[in-house]
Amino acid sequence: MDHAELKTDQVLKRDIPWETYMTTKLITGTCLQLLRRYDNRSESYRAALLDDDGPAYVRVFLNILRDIFKEETVEYVLALIDEMLTANPKQSKLFHDESLAEEDIYEPFLR
Repeated sequence: MDHAELKTDQVLKRDIPWETYMTTKLITGTCLQLLRRYDNRSESYRAALLDDDGPAYVRVFLNILRDIFKEETVEYVLALIDEMLTANPKQSKLFHDESLAEEDIYEPFLR
């Protein structure tokens, strides 16, 4: 299958080895906990998590995009972000939260 033909729902069916990434220190234990809470959950559950601590989830997504280069994982995280913004475009404000002011939020999307 051509990668251009991949759909978000197909990408999100992948099983990403988050624990392996923590073991190899590509993500932290805190990242792993947040991912376990968020990954493979209903849209309403994810929305509640984003309402409670959205900037933390955005930080996790950005860190993964910066530090992990495995194509399947990058596509997966981009699909999570796409799903998040499609479900509620107002979630885009999470990328501009003051707690992320010191980070270049665009850099991971430009590589």
